[in-house]
Amino acid sequence: AFKPDMIIVACGYDAAMVDPLARMQATAQTYEMMTQKIKQIAQTLCDGKLVLVHEGGYSEFYVPFCGHATIAALAGVENTAPDPMKEGFDIRQPTARFDAFLRQSIDDMAVELGL
Repeated sequence: AFKPDMIIVACGYDAAMVDPLARMQATAQTYEMMTQKIKQIAQTLCDGKLVLVHEGGYSEFYVPFCGHATIAALAGVENTAPDPMKEGFDIRQPTARFDAFLRQSIDDMAVELGL
């Protein structure tokens, strides 16, 4: 029900797979997808008024690919700087089998805790 006038995103790349601090599973394609989704949300809620402010990410060689993917998504154009790490990163992403294992583990813990 909330209709903001504008969406402002602190757009850091700390969650990138090779970030020396966070080392999460995000890739350039992850940032591109998230940007596309928030852009759609902004279009629906506030006539497309969206600001992304770069605020972090510490992989000197990988942040530019994440940033380029983000900017391409914002501009609605094809990403012309392909991710050189994509093939290696793709094989490290969680599979449906892993997701099912996690879901079952969480469900089992919930039962044990009486939740």
